[in-house]
Amino acid sequence: MKTISKIFLMTVLSALALASCTKDNYDAPTSFIKGRVVYQGEALQLRGNDAVKLDLYQRGYEKHDPVEVFVNQNGEFSICIFDGQYQLITRSGNGPWSSAGRDTIEINLKGHATQDVEVMPYYLVENAQMTLNGNKVDASFTVNKIAGTNIDRVFILLGTTQFLSDAEHNVDRYDETDNLSEFNETGKVYTFASRDYTDNKMFQTALKRGTLFGRICLWPQGSDQGIYSKVFRLK
Repeated sequence: MKTISKIFLMTVLSALALASCTKDNYDAPTSFIKGRVVYQGEALQLRGNDAVKLDLYQRGYEKHDPVEVFVNQNGEFSICIFDGQYQLITRSGNGPWSSAGRDTIEINLKGHATQDVEVMPYYLVENAQMTLNGNKVDASFTVNKIAGTNIDRVFILLGTTQFLSDAEHNVDRYDETDNLSEFNETGKVYTFASRDYTDNKMFQTALKRGTLFGRICLWPQGSDQGIYSKVFRLK
């Protein structure tokens, strides 16, 4: 009886394993949609780290939940998916840009498709500069006010990797808190006061290792995300 039970159990397990293999034995998608989130053809500098997402819908299916498309800190995105008719759109309330002119983009995917997504940012951080002077860091930039009304905060970030954002900065984050209303003026040069990091252990460790990066962020009022400068390698 025990032998029969063992044979029966092995038969059931084998059948389950075969069913599982059959269920998972589908061809993987091989097509790609890639692109950038841009303003006037220039990719935006963003937080990355899955903070900014686009929604991708496929036509012809009853299930209308979108596929999430993640945008990296250089404003680029890429997704591997099956051929088909898709609609790509920015996610409501996500990203440092206005909802005005928020368009649905039609994509007929056959193999590969490249599609930029044009948005209207609240602000841009332009002409950014960051320099290392001994144990000090200097930073400056100009603001391009596009659809914004006010600014909540402005800060510089320092870290030991090129992945820098309000959530990732293992050396320092320095917030500018005075006269934020002045940052609304387009074209004016804004300068951060030099900071001395002589006694900052992480800063000194970064200097010894030769890996120090910096970035500037401006956070528009009412936005869930900030707009960033490019990442500077300081050391």
